[in-house]
Amino acid sequence: MLKKLSLATLVAMGSMSFAGATDLSQAIQGVQLKGQLRIRFYNESDKTLVTGKKNAYKNSKKKGYNRWRTTADFIFITPVDENLKVVNQLSTEASVYSNSNELGNKSDVTPKAGEIKMYLDYSNSGLHAIVGKIPVSTPVTGKGHGEARGAGAIATYTTNGFTVAGAYVDALVGADTLDSLAKEKVIPNYKGLDIYAAAAIYSNEAFGTAQVWYFNIENLIDSDVVVSADITALKDAGIKLHADYATANLDDSVSKDTQTYFNVNASYSANGLSAQLGYAATDKDGGLVALDMDAPIATLGVTQQEYVINGMADTSAVYANASFKADKTTVYAGVLAINDDSAANNDDTDTIVGVKYAYTKKLGAHVYIDMLDSKNGVDNKEFRFEARYKF
Repeated sequence: MLKKLSLATLVAMGSMSFAGATDLSQAIQGVQLKGQLRIRFYNESDKTLVTGKKNAYKNSKKKGYNRWRTTADFIFITPVDENLKVVNQLSTEASVYSNSNELGNKSDVTPKAGEIKMYLDYSNSGLHAIVGKIPVSTPVTGKGHGEARGAGAIATYTTNGFTVAGAYVDALVGADTLDSLAKEKVIPNYKGLDIYAAAAIYSNEAFGTAQVWYFNIENLIDSDVVVSADITALKDAGIKLHADYATANLDDSVSKDTQTYFNVNASYSANGLSAQLGYAATDKDGGLVALDMDAPIATLGVTQQEYVINGMADTSAVYANASFKADKTTVYAGVLAINDDSAANNDDTDTIVGVKYAYTKKLGAHVYIDMLDSKNGVDNKEFRFEARYKF
């Protein structure tokens, strides 16, 4: 792999001029634009989601609040030659709140800008590498708007169904589990952590995909081993199986206990009908194995308020969902029940019903009602409407 093109060579490309390869007018003409424009409206029934105090507004006529959230992602892809591209991603987000105790009984705008990524993207003869300020999409980090990012490099090499991968990211940010641990002072002096990763992946059309990942996260996880499998051997019968297992040894300053997590589910699809049933659990000593709530191994089912047990000790979750698609419309329902046997005893049940409608291939709408029943936390009904245009 290194004989084809080393990462050091890719880094060097970042400082060279591309004027010799493509002049400005040609580059502008060849630029591809991808991204999304998204509008979301939320209504939350319980103000304690903002105040953090249960029943803080028990006698108030205004127990809930509204939120308008707008998001824009623009990804500019500039080809340098047939193998090399320059990618620049600009993202913005703003929220308008009303009837919120934390923000006052009037609307308030909280814009978020500055999520900017720029990197080189190289592909040739099975080798793929990105170098620069990059999105970081792995089994333990989320992907998409607002998710994990940092400066560094990720490279993969694929041949005959086998893929090997390596990554180094300097100052990883945008991972909400890391942000929560920093607020709780679990990670001292947190300003983004360095992450090292290596992986081996095998994919076979008849069998499915199996992958093994190793992670080291500065000042948090000395070693995190993740094994995932998607078995499609029964796909002709409409059945797919999925399994995740992860074990992590944390930095001694965080915990000396080994963290363990697993998740299994089975799904069935036929004639527009889909159903899934799954079970996940963590060990009594802890289950901190992912860096983000939206990481592939952390997300369970389709509910929107509670869908993660990563980081919780001695906890299990059962989840189920079903959907039916007819033409442009999909209706679905799901439930997730969390059983927390730790001292925290945070048992939760989250239920959701929703509808998705594809107006065109690029424009769609999504509406749901999600109802959270929490034993020791906040009970809340969340209504959300979303309109999303992808380009």
